[in-house]
Amino acid sequence: MQSKRFSSADSQEQNRLRKALRESELLRDLAELLASSLDPTRILQVLVRRATEVCDVSRCTVWLLDDSHTTFLPSAYHMSTLNIKSNVLQAADRVWRHSSISFENPVIQQLLRANGLLSLPDLSTETSMLPLAEKFFVRSVLLVALIREDRPVGMMSLDNPGRCTEFSHDQLQMARAIGQQAAVAIDNARLYQEAQIERKRAERLIERAQSIYQVAMAVNSGDELPDVLEVAVQHLARGLHTDQAAIALLEHNQLVLTNRSCLPLVSNAPAALISTFENCCAAISQQYPVFIHQEQLTRAEQSWFEHLKMHNILIIPLLVGGTHYQLTHQQECTPSHDKHCVGFAFVNYSQTPRPPSSGYLAFAQDIAAHCALAIEKAHHLAESQRVQALANERANTLNAVFNAMTEGLIVCDTQGKVMLSNENAERFLGLTGKTQKQLADYLQHHPVYTLTGQQIAPEHFPLTRALHGERVRGERYLDTSHDGSEQAIEVNIEPLLDNNLQKIGIVSAFRDITEQVRVERRIRRALDTMLHAAEAVSGLTDIKEILYRVLAMTLTALNCERGVVQIYQEEQQDFVPLLAIGFVEDEARAWLDEHAGWFSPDANHHHGIQEQLREGHATLVSEEHVISAQEHSDIINQTLVLATPITHNKHLLGMMLLDRSTYYKKATSRTPGATRPLPAPGFNAWDMAVVEGIAQFAALAIEQTRWQQEAEIARTNEATMRESNALKDEFLAITAHEFRTPLTIILAHSQMMSRLLGKAVEVVPELKERLNESISYIEEQTRQLTNIVNTFLEVTRLNRGQIELNSEELNLADLLKEAVHSQSATSSIHHISLNITRAHKPYIIRGDRARLQQIFVNLLQNAIKYSPDGGPITITIAQTQRNGATPQIEVTVADKGIGVPVQAQQHLFERFYRAPNISHSQARGVGLGLYVVAEFLRLHNGTIEVESSGIAGEGSRFTVKLPRFEKDSSSA
Repeated sequence: MQSKRFSSADSQEQNRLRKALRESELLRDLAELLASSLDPTRILQVLVRRATEVCDVSRCTVWLLDDSHTTFLPSAYHMSTLNIKSNVLQAADRVWRHSSISFENPVIQQLLRANGLLSLPDLSTETSMLPLAEKFFVRSVLLVALIREDRPVGMMSLDNPGRCTEFSHDQLQMARAIGQQAAVAIDNARLYQEAQIERKRAERLIERAQSIYQVAMAVNSGDELPDVLEVAVQHLARGLHTDQAAIALLEHNQLVLTNRSCLPLVSNAPAALISTFENCCAAISQQYPVFIHQEQLTRAEQSWFEHLKMHNILIIPLLVGGTHYQLTHQQECTPSHDKHCVGFAFVNYSQTPRPPSSGYLAFAQDIAAHCALAIEKAHHLAESQRVQALANERANTLNAVFNAMTEGLIVCDTQGKVMLSNENAERFLGLTGKTQKQLADYLQHHPVYTLTGQQIAPEHFPLTRALHGERVRGERYLDTSHDGSEQAIEVNIEPLLDNNLQKIGIVSAFRDITEQVRVERRIRRALDTMLHAAEAVSGLTDIKEILYRVLAMTLTALNCERGVVQIYQEEQQDFVPLLAIGFVEDEARAWLDEHAGWFSPDANHHHGIQEQLREGHATLVSEEHVISAQEHSDIINQTLVLATPITHNKHLLGMMLLDRSTYYKKATSRTPGATRPLPAPGFNAWDMAVVEGIAQFAALAIEQTRWQQEAEIARTNEATMRESNALKDEFLAITAHEFRTPLTIILAHSQMMSRLLGKAVEVVPELKERLNESISYIEEQTRQLTNIVNTFLEVTRLNRGQIELNSEELNLADLLKEAVHSQSATSSIHHISLNITRAHKPYIIRGDRARLQQIFVNLLQNAIKYSPDGGPITITIAQTQRNGATPQIEVTVADKGIGVPVQAQQHLFERFYRAPNISHSQARGVGLGLYVVAEFLRLHNGTIEVESSGIAGEGSRFTVKLPRFEKDSSSA
């Protein structure tokens, strides 16, 4: 029995040893498997599968602690039994993979307190784990904490799904051992993975640094901007792991695509306004890259990026500038951001809609900064090149202007050494910057003179005086040019100062005034000649004597020997000889006949000469012909005649002909074809100008003589006219007085006959009626004739100044009412109305009541008389004052009669004038009514005007203006 007990004990011991050896072997195999891999996924798969085998359970799961150490997340799962339906397990597996356990869960905290090993026989009693137990059919569970160096890295759970299990001591020990090995393996794998991540990150950083370095080298290489941007685009696409990128410059608020590295290649995109790209504007305002999905693009952006075949886009602004500090008004130093955008980099993410990480964005910003620097550098370089080109252009322009100037410019130092000069400087002084001569040496060998011929000493030369501080402006002197001719030079000199306003030299400008001096001398000589001509003709009244003296002076001034003066006859349009100088007997007539064809109005081939003469210009007539038609004649006549018109106010009065014809004799046979002229100079422009001026003086003298003669005739005619007018006035006065007596007698006897006829009873009624009608006609005609006679008398008194006015204050509106009332009864076909404009002051004037009444009655009678068809007659009175002048009263008389012709209106207020359209009417008059009205208004300081179209039916409008009487407030 004892041996049996020993044998049984030995057998159990052997079983335990075999089991221990098997467990150690399994643990060793598991350790080798876990240590053989650094892949966390592989380790977890081996762990959960072998743990079920070693611990003899159906299911094993692993939960790993996240990076924040707050939650356990499901990581590995293994099921070794199929006692649960597969669809149920699949559903549970899906739920499990989306579940989590909080690190603060009471069960987790209990596990950590139990040294990392916790067996729960009934999980349903744990409230915090109840949902998880129900979902995964967990009844009993063994939890093993995966701890590495006191750091929990995860948790492993062992259970038999749907069954309650009591875990043995061996299972607990095996689970603990497996957990320890698993914690080491997982932690090592994590460390290795982190090391790999760090290595890759370091490689990426190195790669990015190299890319940034390559771009920086390209920016500083001096290559063209397109090449630099092409390098940047390639590195940007490679560093951001995309195959498509582009760079666009911002030029004049437009995006212009310059470089891109993209597949497939596309044609150049058109320029686009930046204001239509909202996302680009947002990137500028934020000064940070913006990642935009395709659906977030605006319509303009979408069209532009579709052209580039880009979808999800990273927009990187290319910014230049930086942050600097400036003082505010409160003397506080505040940062000022003055970055501005010069373009954009676009990176396409067609495969992933997720934005790049911060590391990628930092890399993109670094590349963008170098691109912006390259663009700004290119702009500065282009600007500097433009400025340099502009400076060179200006320098070349100034140099060209400097050398193209007619003046000679010389810059000397204080010692007289030439520092700078233009090409004309040597022509004036012979000094240039290339010579070593100084001013003193030059003046010793090149004497200069004043305009009057006196030599200028070297110390008195303008440059010498300017070097000693004297101001030189407009100095003139004579010098000898390279060809030996004399030239007049004018020099202006200014001091040359440095930055401290200290004199370091002088700047001289020399100008050739030789021709100007000659012109001045010619002008002076011409003025002297004209002055002498004016003196010669002053005081003369005989036209022939005037022209003789003018011709003689002209011949002397121009060194001519002979000349002719002709008078122009307007009616015949021909010239008639008046006088000649330098000819003998009939030579002048023959000479004029010889050249008559030049100035004949029928000479069509010389029409240009006639036009110039009529315009008042001197004309040079030149022609060469053989004098004799004989074959062997050796005389050639060269006609040279200066024809100068004598005109006044473009009116041709005559012509002066100055002859300088030259005779040439043919040379001898020794030099065939050669000619030998006799000495005779031609006429130049100055001669022609002098002659034109003298001719103008002559024309003016002739016109003055004619004016004096006409003035004398006019004075004689005026005296005769005044005497005639006085006789007419005397005749009118006598006639009027003589007519008044018989007219009074006729009117008295007609009135007496009318009274006697009224008393007679034996006269037949028919005869009595006819006699009364005849007597009435006699009385009417007598009154009209009496009015005419009275008008004659008033006109005579007006012309003699015998009218005296009775001045009194009158209300012109009341006076017009009386005139309208008196004349309204004289015509039944006319309607006379008076319109009085309201005014702040009454219509008061000072004047003669009777004369004013006569004025307006006369105007109303004329309106009635010259409106035979009747119609309205309107009188309007108003007050006016313009530009601070004396206040006036305007009275307008308007009718709808026959009107006044336009050409007759300026004569309407003259004596005895009647408009031509009156002859067709039945109105009678002698043309003195409006003359009397105008004269009476003049005596009242008034005026009268007429307006009319001259068309019958539109009438006329007479406007009378009289000064309004203003009472003196001081006298009041």
